Amino acid sequence: MHDTMHRNTVDPALATRVLQLRYWQHIVNERMKKGTTKMAVHMALGYEAIATALRSMMGPEDQLVLTHRGVAHNLAGLDKLDPALDEYAQASTGISAGRLGSMNMSNPSRGVIYVSSILGNNVSVASGLAMGQKLTGKNGIAIIATGDGAMEEGTFAENLIVSRLLNLRLMILVENNDFAMASTIAERRKPIDLKSVCAGYGVRYELLSGNNVGSYADKLKQIRADIIEKNLPVVVEVSLSMLNRHAGATPGWPGDPMQVDFFKNGLIINQDDTDPVFVTRSLLDPDVYRDIEEKVLAQDRGFLA
Repeated sequence: MHDTMHRNTVDPALATRVLQLRYWQHIVNERMKKGTTKMAVHMALGYEAIATALRSMMGPEDQLVLTHRGVAHNLAGLDKLDPALDEYAQASTGISAGRLGSMNMSNPSRGVIYVSSILGNNVSVASGLAMGQKLTGKNGIAIIATGDGAMEEGTFAENLIVSRLLNLRLMILVENNDFAMASTIAERRKPIDLKSVCAGYGVRYELLSGNNVGSYADKLKQIRADIIEKNLPVVVEVSLSMLNRHAGATPGWPGDPMQVDFFKNGLIINQDDTDPVFVTRSLLDPDVYRDIEEKVLAQDRGFLA
């Protein structure tokens, strides 16, 4: 008899996308180790639940703006991995014809309008896109996926003011991984109470945590509906753990303290709720999870050869 805690409380389609996104990131990482990419990619292992949930709620006129760590959101919007791998190899068949690489890889056909490696720069761009949507009467929202570091920049506060004043349909997704180049938040600054900051500017604030892709998807869909109905910006802070270092050596290189090894450990990196794949497995009947995992791992085997 199966453990009664496993109740299939997550949509298998969402679960499949979470596992696929983790697998695809492992493929990118292994190819970096082998030198088959022409550039380093800022991995986002640990972002699979929020990236999958965000993609599940996006409408056809929504516009997504990303940071240098846009790999999870970019891959989550693809049907096949090949175009991203080609881009990382600077091939003409890549998403951006091999011209933009990793940290600036936009993909307008899949809703990714702009990507920037400049801290906080894309917050202003997202507000501009939201203003453009308002002026042209489009029925979508602008979404900015940014990090906790961008909260320290003046442009973040300025755009809270502007988006609230102009009633812009803007979702500011703050992915708080508690990590910068080589330090935690506590090591580099005093805490910022983002909820209170938002309240000071009259902007709605929501917090997501726990890496349950199903609950994330439901909450984001409701927030998106409220943004469109009320013509107001919303800040969504996501508490997550990055299961790889900020940059530098890719996860799993000799001497890397993260010790990410797909061939040894499979898709799951941490056996706790910091890992979206572990959480997803806990929400499914073991047989259902096993079937999904087998189907995901049966794809794209040649990329790991």
